[in-house]
Amino acid sequence: MGQRPYILSGLIGLAVIVMSLLNMSVFPQQSPGQIDGIGSPIIAFEFAETPAEINTLFGAAGTPEQATMVQAMDRGNRLDYLYMLLYSSFLFSFAVLAARHTGQRWLYAGAALALLAFSGDALENMQLLGITANLASGDFTAELARLHWFTWLKWGSLATYFLFMGMWLWRGNGRLAKLITITAVVTFLLGLVSFIQRGPATEPFTLAVAFMFLLLIIFSFVFKPEETEIAHG
Repeated sequence: MGQRPYILSGLIGLAVIVMSLLNMSVFPQQSPGQIDGIGSPIIAFEFAETPAEINTLFGAAGTPEQATMVQAMDRGNRLDYLYMLLYSSFLFSFAVLAARHTGQRWLYAGAALALLAFSGDALENMQLLGITANLASGDFTAELARLHWFTWLKWGSLATYFLFMGMWLWRGNGRLAKLITITAVVTFLLGLVSFIQRGPATEPFTLAVAFMFLLLIIFSFVFKPEETEIAHG
C-alpha cells in the first residue's frame, strides 16, 4: 500500500462503480416526456426548472405511466443516499491521501468540496422526493425553487473538485495525469455553460463528471510515486 498511496480510494471507487450500475438499473431509463432533449430522466428531473417541465417529464396525472415513473424515481432517489455516501467518501479520501502523501495541506480543500457535494446531493434528493410526493396536488413550487440551488451545489462542487485536483495532477509526469487535467477543465467549462443556460451542454456535462470519476478511480490503482514526480510537485 505504501507504493500505491491511493489504493484505499481506489477500493472505495470500485464500490462507487458497482453502485452506479445498480442505480442505472433502478432509475427509469425512459420517461413520458423529455426536457430540452435531455435523454436521462433523472438528469432531466434534477435540472427541471418549471412545473410544466415536471408535468411533461412525468406525464399526465392519474395515468399508469406517471405512477410507474414516480415509483422508479423514488426508489432510485432513496438508494441514491448510499451512492452519494460512497462517491463523496471516494473524493474525500482521495483529497486527504493526496494532502498526506505530498505534504501539501492546501489539498485538504478538496475534502471540503467533497463534503459540499454530499450536502448538496442530500438536500437535492429531499426536494426530488418532495416533488413526487406532491405531484398529484401540484403543490411543489417551493421544492422546485430550492431544487435548482441544491442541484448546482452538488454539480458545481463536483466540477470544482475535479478542476482543483486536476490542476494539481498536471504537475505529474504521466499521460493519465494530463488526461485527467484536460478532462477536468472541459468538465468545468461544460458545467459553467450549463449553469448560465441549461441546454445542449447539460447532459454532456454530467457524463463528463462520470468520466472524471472513472479516471480518478483508475489513477488510484495505477499511480506509483517512483513513476512520477507529482508527490514533490
